[in-house]
Amino acid sequence: MDLVVFENNKPFVINEFREGRFDYVELASDVAETKFFQFLFNQEVVDKLAAHYPSPRERHHVPMWMYLSSQLSLRLHGLHSFHAYPWIIRSGGLIDALGPEIAQRRVDPESGNVELTCEGFNDRNLYPRKTPCDQDYLRKLARDTGPQELEDWYNRHVTALYGELNAYDDEGIFIADGSYLFVPDNGNYEGSVRLLFDEHNHPVSKEQEKEMTKAQRDHCRWRRCYKAVFLLHCDEAGERFVVAGVRVLRGNESEATALWPLVDTFVEVAGKGVMKVLLVDRGFINGPQIGRLKLDYGIDTVIPIRSDMNILEDVRGLTRLPTAWEPYEAKHRPPLAPLRPPRPPHPTAQKRERKRQKTLALRREERKAQNPPDPSKVREQTLIARFPGLTSWSDCPVPFTGVLSRDVYADGHDESWLVVTTAEQWSARRIRDRYGLRSDIEERHRQVKCFWDLTRFHSTAWSLIVSQTVFVSLTYSLLQIHLVQQGHAELNRRTLPTTRRLLPDGDRVILYRQQYFGFFSLLEHMELTLSLEGKARAKALAKTRRLQQESSPPMTGDGPAAS
Repeated sequence: MDLVVFENNKPFVINEFREGRFDYVELASDVAETKFFQFLFNQEVVDKLAAHYPSPRERHHVPMWMYLSSQLSLRLHGLHSFHAYPWIIRSGGLIDALGPEIAQRRVDPESGNVELTCEGFNDRNLYPRKTPCDQDYLRKLARDTGPQELEDWYNRHVTALYGELNAYDDEGIFIADGSYLFVPDNGNYEGSVRLLFDEHNHPVSKEQEKEMTKAQRDHCRWRRCYKAVFLLHCDEAGERFVVAGVRVLRGNESEATALWPLVDTFVEVAGKGVMKVLLVDRGFINGPQIGRLKLDYGIDTVIPIRSDMNILEDVRGLTRLPTAWEPYEAKHRPPLAPLRPPRPPHPTAQKRERKRQKTLALRREERKAQNPPDPSKVREQTLIARFPGLTSWSDCPVPFTGVLSRDVYADGHDESWLVVTTAEQWSARRIRDRYGLRSDIEERHRQVKCFWDLTRFHSTAWSLIVSQTVFVSLTYSLLQIHLVQQGHAELNRRTLPTTRRLLPDGDRVILYRQQYFGFFSLLEHMELTLSLEGKARAKALAKTRRLQQESSPPMTGDGPAAS
């Protein structure tokens, strides 16, 4: 048998295609998604998830692993309506990972449409199957699964599975965070409440509202929402961000008391020593619980102090004594690499840019002269000082090490705030750097809410609200574990659409020419095709028609089911 070897040479293929010359073209399916599911199947992740899933059914006509795989595929595409399932199963990579014994794609010789033929898992179907399982089956099973049982399944069995997949590193840094899940202003959303939020989406109490000016109140608005508490595992490099615990709360429940059972469950499942540091915000201040974590589990907590607490006044009083202050600059991660390598600038463009920058600098100086900045808002430097052995927090049975941060402004005044930890040996800089990791929370929540459409709830049922939150957390975490194991950890800091585009085997067109090939995104291929002119365009069109005659009828597809 002859062996034909093709070499990846994209520049050569581009040059040939611009002259209208190519030998063959084909579309690579969503290999990135296929590899993700192959990772899950090969490591028996889906089987282990299915073994403990709290199914409300006594009999299963469709295996539980198929239900879980379908849920993951929907969330991976950022879709939560089960009506989208037929379209996702046709266009996604799950079918390729399942193999021909479950489903096959074929081209109808008469219509030319791509059809999906599935064997199914039982003999109850009167018509040929278009999908491995029905979208209505997915919806009903998700709706009937008990919310409390589903959360317990995630917080115990899924968390344990993350440990088997080496999701937890030796740094042992975990972050607790409460978040609001906003929904449309529809009273049918079970257990939701309407709260007043300011322009930054922070809740406003009645006392705070009374103290606001009219202009401040005008920027507030009432929003309907749920609450959620997440226990997250991260690292300093920002390459992993695994949801190790989740609890969705009705509007009248408090997130301040929901966190500690999550931590206890995690330690029970993962064992002592996995969680070493817990970063929390002011909403979770609880002296007895913080002391218990230190004494029972050896977990050091890092937490900022509210302005009305006595321990802050005590530390400020200590600053009247000789205090060793040191300057502090927040540690920032290096920026993400550009999506495309920068082109070498043209000499004329360089000249124009230098002129533009000079003009912008002059305008900035003019504006500064006309409207000098308010010195009370210009921060000149930040100073930090360490105060060990703080015991004035009477509710906590262990001493704290505090770091007071002083922001010094141009008019001479300063503002200070205190962060404390139960770690006795840490330096002031390390404590501030550790707490600085909390800034990741806002960016990650923005990714999940905006690019994974976490809060786009299509149903008002409480069970489906919890189900959607749990399965988005599961898909988000498993994808990051997969990227770390595949050597693409740097992609975990990017949004989901960018991650899929940058993976080396995502959706692409493959062009062949003389034993060479090149991978192109759909937009790249469209740009190349539309830019062809004259003889090159005629050559490419003639070649395309010959290939079309030699191959099967065109694939137009059925499209998604109506939603």
